[in-house]
Amino acid sequence: MKDSTPGKFVFNQHLDARFLDELFDGDAVYAQIVFEDFLRDLPDYWKDVDTAYLNQDLRNLRTSIHKCKTLFGYVGFSDIQQLCQEFENSCSETSYSGLEAGYRVLVQKKEEARNIIETEYDRLKLFNAADS
Repeated sequence: MKDSTPGKFVFNQHLDARFLDELFDGDAVYAQIVFEDFLRDLPDYWKDVDTAYLNQDLRNLRTSIHKCKTLFGYVGFSDIQQLCQEFENSCSETSYSGLEAGYRVLVQKKEEARNIIETEYDRLKLFNAADS
């Protein structure tokens, strides 16, 4: 994807670009740091989700998904953030067996998000190196 405006990083179409533009206010270096933090933190955050899910610990599952929801939000995944909120609510409203389909969707979305952010992070590094 080619940036249409010279000097301005254009985020992937799957991300909430308006939110990210407002959050980073054109600071692509800050965006790179946030995306790097996401890639660093996601495995540990998701490990907590997996552990709670496998142990059928709905209280910790809800807490762990809440942390992931915030993490997805900071990189512009408003749609995944909403799915996390719905799943978080389900942890209080549904039995463990009723969570399986939602959990599978979140696992799939988490992997898609990780791949997109890895690509965006690489693009940000190149963009910032060229801008130096």
